[in-house]
Amino acid sequence: MMKRLAGTTGVLLTITFSSKLIGFVRELILLESLGIGAQLDGFVVLYGLVNLLSGALGICIVTSLTPIASNYATRGETIGLLREGARVGVIAGLFALAASLSYAAFTAGSTAAMEHWPIALIVPLVVPFALVAEYQVALFLSRDQRVPVIAGNLILSLPLVAALLLFDLGIVAYAAGLAATFALRAAIFAALLLRGARADGGTAPPIRSALFSLRLSRTLSGGSAMLAIAAVAVTAQMAAHEIAQGQATIVAYGLKVPQFIITSIWFVLGTGFFADLAMRGTSGARHRIAAYCAFNLALALAAAGAVLGAQQAAAHVPVIADWASGSDIAVVIAAAAPFLPLIVLTPLTEMTQRLLATEDHHRLVLRIAGAILLGGVGAQALGIFAGSVSIIAWSPTLGGFFGAGVCLALLLRQPTGADRPVSHAKKGLSHASS
Repeated sequence: MMKRLAGTTGVLLTITFSSKLIGFVRELILLESLGIGAQLDGFVVLYGLVNLLSGALGICIVTSLTPIASNYATRGETIGLLREGARVGVIAGLFALAASLSYAAFTAGSTAAMEHWPIALIVPLVVPFALVAEYQVALFLSRDQRVPVIAGNLILSLPLVAALLLFDLGIVAYAAGLAATFALRAAIFAALLLRGARADGGTAPPIRSALFSLRLSRTLSGGSAMLAIAAVAVTAQMAAHEIAQGQATIVAYGLKVPQFIITSIWFVLGTGFFADLAMRGTSGARHRIAAYCAFNLALALAAAGAVLGAQQAAAHVPVIADWASGSDIAVVIAAAAPFLPLIVLTPLTEMTQRLLATEDHHRLVLRIAGAILLGGVGAQALGIFAGSVSIIAWSPTLGGFFGAGVCLALLLRQPTGADRPVSHAKKGLSHASS
């Protein structure tokens, strides 16, 4: 049994790592194609803002729907649920469009204002398809089909990688291509789900989705700590963008190094922790959190060694030095250093919030979120006042340390219900993606 579990984990880790690696390569190719500057600044800020808005609702969709998605087993029920996802996606897309255009109007005095407007119109098109995909993820997970979910990033990345290598894409064309790949993923997911659905039979009344029940606010509060980290990262890019051209890109791409590790290696390992919470309750959860943090610390130290090694090679190896002197990738690799502690801090925050949410301590999760926002936004305010991009760049990590401090205090002081049975509704918390 253990050998089979290890084999399954290895397969999922390989698929996830490969999928995220291709996405990471896609981002690096875009950086080399466009370079650090105003064009990419506008895109990373607007995409980050839109992604934050859709991500908040996405957490609610997956965690609320996964426990009941098994009720949508027939073709007709699947189509009905996907139609609801389309309606939710369109509404959320309109809000994302309003936020995107508002930010473009706010920065209208900058030299890149004319380039921001087309991006502000195109990027929100991602939202409807992204939220439909969240409905589809809930259906896949309820049917114990994780491979399509993990491999979904390949659908987003491979066409864009090919387009970037074959054509001289501008940022507007890239944004349009990104929206098109989100639509392609939603279409492929829909085809897979409908093919695997049972044939309609009988005249059973349709089952109504519980997405907009009172559990929605509880789900959002349970995920608020992770949303706070994402919010601090986006506002850091905005603040850097206001100080100097190109700085938003450097902050955004510096964050991609720890994000790559967290969303690939940690995602697969973390699902084991979340599954244990759902199946076994909170007994022994603190010890498992400590073990995972030790492993993530090793990952962070390895990443720090790789970044330091790359910097030393760029300084002392002639061939690499010649490449690094004209490469923006070398700049963002160096910029990743302040964010590497997030490889430890983010999983600690996520595990703690899942533990507390499983135990119905949603208000305690809000304390963690408040600490993250206090540390992160406070550092950004200081950085803006001092005109220091370095302080702003450290703000996500400082917010992470504030949140981790509260997490540790809660883990040491807050009693958890050992061997407490987990309700069916709470089991859905284990399925939300990192």
